[in-house]
Parts: sequence; C-alpha cells; structure tokens
Amino acid sequence: MKAIALVVSAREHGNSYDFAQFVLDDYKNRGLETELINFFDHQITPCQRCEYECLQRLDPAKGVDGECPIHDDVRMIWEKTWRAEILLLFVPNYGGMLPALWEAFSQRSQAFFRQAPLEQLKKSVVSAVLIVSPHQSSGAAWALSCMADEVKGLDRKVVGFEVVNPPQFQAEYTFTPLINNEEIRRRLSFMAEKTRQVAATLQNQ
Repeated sequence: MKAIALVVSAREHGNSYDFAQFVLDDYKNRGLETELINFFDHQITPCQRCEYECLQRLDPAKGVDGECPIHDDVRMIWEKTWRAEILLLFVPNYGGMLPALWEAFSQRSQAFFRQAPLEQLKKSVVSAVLIVSPHQSSGAAWALSCMADEVKGLDRKVVGFEVVNPPQFQAEYTFTPLINNEEIRRRLSFMAEKTRQVAATLQNQ
C-alpha cells in the first residue's frame, strides 16, 4: 500500500510537517510506500482569471467543459492522491480559518474531479489532523465544520479526524515543536495504526 501525506501549511517545517513525517516514518518502518507532499514546495493557485471553463458544459452555446487556464501543481497533486490507498491531511488554521492554500487546492478540483477513479477510491481511506484552538479563535468552529465536510467529500472511507489544541499541550507552540509532546505522539500513532488497519481490510475485500 501507499500512503500520501499532504502538509497544508504556509511554513516549510512547522507542526503539520512534523506530524506528517512522524506518521510516515512509522508507515515506512512497516513496509508501506510513503510520500510527503509539502504545499510549501508547490505552486497552489486559487481560481482566477477564467471564463468558468470547468462549467462550460452547462453553457447552451458550448456544452463541453474547457481546459482550466491555470497551469500549476494542483492537478498533479490530486492525481497522486488518487493513486494512494491512504491519504493523510495535516492542516493548521490561520485566524480560526482553514489555510487559503487548502481552499485553493480544494476549489480547483472542480475542473477535474469527475475524472477521479471513484471505484478505486471507495477502497481507500482518509484521515485528517487539524491543528486549531477553539477557545482562542472565534472562527475555529467553522474551521472544524468545514474541514469535516471536506474530508467527507473525498469519496474515501473516513477513518480518523484528530483535533490538536496546541495550548492544551504547551504554552508556546508556534515556534516550539508540538511533536515533542508524548501525548500527541501517542494520538498520532493510534490514528496511524487504525488508518492502516482499515486500509488493509478494504484492500483485502
């Protein structure tokens, strides 16, 4: 099996990266093929400067969708996720909202999501880790709700949805790695193992 982790962070090596690397290291030790895709390293462009090419099938004058005019890394990343039995999402929040990088990545999929291998995805799984502090950000409840809906819309079996509230584990968490906390590592390990087990079961059906 292959596991892909998406690190949806504006920082190169923040907490989301550390969490993803921790889980993938465990999977690699168990013999799984792994890949970490760090959004920091890729061009993720929001929908812009278009004529709704992805909706032209609804235009009586055209009837067929056109090609998305934006050429960046979004489609390549989505296609990689389709080929993995395990998809892991590691998502921080900014100002109580989901990262703009995730919103752009998710929205851009409307140009090609109909080409996803649905039957294959039904035998694959997704788990997510959201880093958010509900008592500190007024919009945090929206971030939780929105990300839950995003995960359910990926056409995979949802296994884990872990919420890490940084102040619960240490006073300074922006620049002090949360991965050093034993309880966080325990929770990540539990989620990783459960996700792997469910994925293996689906593959054997």
